[in-house]
Amino acid sequence: MKRTSRERTRVLERQAVKRKGKGNLLSTPLRAIRPLCKGLLRAFLAISVLVLVSLSFLYVYHYLLISPYLKLEHVEIKGVEQSMKPQLLALGDLRPGLSLLALNLNVLKRKLEKHPWIRSVQVEREFPDTLVIRAEKQEPWAILSINGLYYVNRFGEVFKKIGASESMDFPVITGMGGKKKMSTNALRSAMKVMEVLRRGERPWSLENLAEIHVEDGKNLILYFEDLSAQIRLTSGDFRKEMTELRRVAAHLKRTGDMVKVKAIDFNYRDGAVVSFREG
Repeated sequence: MKRTSRERTRVLERQAVKRKGKGNLLSTPLRAIRPLCKGLLRAFLAISVLVLVSLSFLYVYHYLLISPYLKLEHVEIKGVEQSMKPQLLALGDLRPGLSLLALNLNVLKRKLEKHPWIRSVQVEREFPDTLVIRAEKQEPWAILSINGLYYVNRFGEVFKKIGASESMDFPVITGMGGKKKMSTNALRSAMKVMEVLRRGERPWSLENLAEIHVEDGKNLILYFEDLSAQIRLTSGDFRKEMTELRRVAAHLKRTGDMVKVKAIDFNYRDGAVVSFREG
């Protein structure tokens, strides 16, 4: 039985529809995978670029480490006398030819601050070949007597045991001991008194101060050269107490009683109390 042309056309259309349907079934998974593949490719490219950049930085850094243009040639040390500079160079193991870039400045700072006469250090590079060291040298203000003799700076910090050939021409702090916190506070109080006396005139001056004795971990007893009387201070307003001391001492000098004074005590609310020697 022969089919008409219209029937053949319908049959071909049905076959084309079937083929199209089968093609859609096959292409659906491919469409789902395609974005994932693109994302993986982009991630791979990004990682590759990152690795290349990192390797480039490593190469440049390695080159700078070995570069003859960034070698240590000059060390400038400021804040100390010339005689101390070789000691600091040896302490920091600083020598020509080291890589300026490879120097660990924090480690170097800690090394240099171990020197007993150095309180603090700032270190910086000045490319291409210079290292600058700015040092703050310790300045003794007093001598602490406690199981030996030690220098104390203006901040109340004990920084060095005194050697046999080192200067002893400083006021001596005695009576220290007990708890560490109390001792630290007492040292700071002693430095505050010395700061007030530094601006004073003889006989109530820092140059005329011989000893500061710490009593009960807080009260201070001052002894001055050429004066046998004790000056007993509280841990309060030292400037006010020293002003009052000058007033009281001037009155005692006018009356001729200063040589008889045993102590001038400021540990009272109503002001200074003067005690005299018997006889």
